[in-house]
Amino acid sequence: MAGVTRVKRRYLVLAGLSLACGLFLAGCGEPGATQVVKQLQTVQNKLTAYKSSAWMTVHMQGAVQRYYVETWYQAPNQYRIALGNENKEISQIILHNATGIYIINPGSKRLLKFQGDWAERQGHLYLYHALLSRIIAAQEPTFSRKEKQVSFTIPGDPLNPLIAYQRITLNGQTLNPVQVELLDAKRQPIVTLDYLSYQQNVQFPSGSFSPEQSTTLHAVEMPVAQVERGFGVVEPTWLPTTDSMLDASENHGVIFLRYAGKEPFTLAENRPLTESLSLGQGKLVTLFGIPAVLTGQGPTHQLYWMSHGVEFQLTSTMSAQDMVHIASSTLDNIGK
Repeated sequence: MAGVTRVKRRYLVLAGLSLACGLFLAGCGEPGATQVVKQLQTVQNKLTAYKSSAWMTVHMQGAVQRYYVETWYQAPNQYRIALGNENKEISQIILHNATGIYIINPGSKRLLKFQGDWAERQGHLYLYHALLSRIIAAQEPTFSRKEKQVSFTIPGDPLNPLIAYQRITLNGQTLNPVQVELLDAKRQPIVTLDYLSYQQNVQFPSGSFSPEQSTTLHAVEMPVAQVERGFGVVEPTWLPTTDSMLDASENHGVIFLRYAGKEPFTLAENRPLTESLSLGQGKLVTLFGIPAVLTGQGPTHQLYWMSHGVEFQLTSTMSAQDMVHIASSTLDNIGK
């Protein structure tokens, strides 16, 4: 009996050691989603300044467009996002400083100014610290690890009905950004941002976040023909099911397209002016990577954006989601 007891004790000791070793090895494995989120909180708390560059690929109705994106950030809330072509010539800038948010067209020196909290709500496509906030705040995000990278899949942009999910891929060791994808309901990429570089603790020169300085940058020339020479009218390719074009007119170089139906709207198109336009309180949304400003406190709203050298203003009482859908459908149509 004593021998049997000793055998049982030895078995229990060995089993306990095996269990302890198993737990130890499990604890020494690669961190899971909860541990990575805690690491991201630490990274975010230490962010003071960063600079990044990336290529943004946009898939729209079978067409593909490519943009160069350069982002500067200075804590606590200054940022400058430059959008350019494949030659890295800048066509638009999103800039935020103590006086407000600006959308700047350096080619025409046009400034659209407004007030809002875009970085926290929709700016996560470009801004690393806002990406971290989205991951940290997400409820049970989908987490995966592959080839020394970690990915989080979270809900998409509520203002854009075409974007159902967002997938953020980070370097598994440094947690630096690698890729951001905006996905449709079938989890197919609509917009992909592939990072070329990312630097922290950058020292920016004085005036880096000044809208006046941003208008002096070398910019891509995006000319639009004068109306009398044949203005390239841009018509949306998506409309609410009950709407159709009522008429088109021109007044002092501005083209007006009026649509009738249950959700009537007017689309104005013109060459960007040189003076600044203050829009008051507004929301900055992204149309497949192109910035747009949504304004209006009552039933009628306006959506402003610039694309292919044309400035657009959409006015309607329809939902913000439908306005964004209409605006997005103009981006692959540079004029008829």
